[in-house]
Amino acid sequence: MEVIRDARRSQLRSRLALMLAATVIFFTAGPANAQDHGFISGKVINGTASSNAPNEGEIVLVGQRGADPPILRHATIDKDGVFSFSDLPTSADLRYYAQINYKQVTYSSEAIWFRDGITAHTVLTVYESTDENPGIAFKSVSRLLQRQTADAISVLDVIDVSVPGDRTFLPTQTSTAPPPLRFAIPDGSFGLQPIGGFSADDIVIGGPGFAITTPLRPGTATLVYSFQVSLIGGSASFDWPIAYQSDVVRLLSQTSALAARPQGLVRQGSESFGELIVNVWANHDVAAGSRFTIAVTETSLSGIERAVRTTTADRWALVAAASSLVLLLGIAFSSQIQRHRPTPDDLDRAQHLLRYLRKAGNPPEQSALHHELVDLIQQRPSIVAELRRGSSVSQSSPSASLCEPPARCLP
Repeated sequence: MEVIRDARRSQLRSRLALMLAATVIFFTAGPANAQDHGFISGKVINGTASSNAPNEGEIVLVGQRGADPPILRHATIDKDGVFSFSDLPTSADLRYYAQINYKQVTYSSEAIWFRDGITAHTVLTVYESTDENPGIAFKSVSRLLQRQTADAISVLDVIDVSVPGDRTFLPTQTSTAPPPLRFAIPDGSFGLQPIGGFSADDIVIGGPGFAITTPLRPGTATLVYSFQVSLIGGSASFDWPIAYQSDVVRLLSQTSALAARPQGLVRQGSESFGELIVNVWANHDVAAGSRFTIAVTETSLSGIERAVRTTTADRWALVAAASSLVLLLGIAFSSQIQRHRPTPDDLDRAQHLLRYLRKAGNPPEQSALHHELVDLIQQRPSIVAELRRGSSVSQSSPSASLCEPPARCLP
């Protein structure tokens, strides 16, 4: 059982690192020269059993390189679901994504590269959809508590949602049934900020809490959001309900300024990630409907200083939870991934991507940058530590959203 728990913990660390490392650093790099003779072929398949793939429709090819304007090409698929694009730039730092809208859901391919040649092939998988809950569960639920001000804490939730079956789940709200994919947040909390996996347009508020209507394809979807909780007299207490069966639930609390006292979670000790030290509590195989209670006290001020302060929280909107994400950067590597030291070219490319994530002004551009950075970190996990050593996060400018495609766009 302990081996299983260790494996789950390692998997969680890996996913958190891959999701959150994309918000931290800046860098510079120049694009390589491109030659316009690349050729991409592909095929659309249907991942739902006994279902036919589309035999008509338009494929949109999005090419992205740093802060350059995206390259957009269009093509139609033939009766066999085959498509192709020719006369494409082929520089090594240019990547493409093929997208198709199938039954009101947009699906995106994995990143397509011209690394060693002028031809490439991709497979684009679509699914039939269902609005019936296929039995969703949480593979992992992680919550980070961090001091925001002396009067408020920021809370960052990272949830891996497992969608079984072979159909895209459409969590549609109806007037006769409760929302099918719901997340509770403490009563009186504020500053709800979607960060990854869904957008503000997909939120249905009520509860207290919220539901989302984002399509979730089969497999695992990572959802990330943040909010703030007021500290009254330097303290707060709130419930943490878990709506669905969860493989693991983890609470991480910043040690330098907060004292957390959760009920129902088992202390795992402290963990150090660079300059960050957190206390960790966890529980495994958590049943749907379980509820934990968290009491937290801000410890950086003396009792006298806190007594003379006002208790009105500083309710400015979170800058995409940038500071919280920096803290979670250290929750890094899975033991199942080889930790090869990144090459200078890898570091240059990662820094280039992170710099321009902050400048990305439209969802296709952000999506392409996110995809490429996650691909790079998956190949070279140790690049996270290298980037962390030279990181500099601006607290005055919004952080880019995480490595997720635009709303209703499924990779």
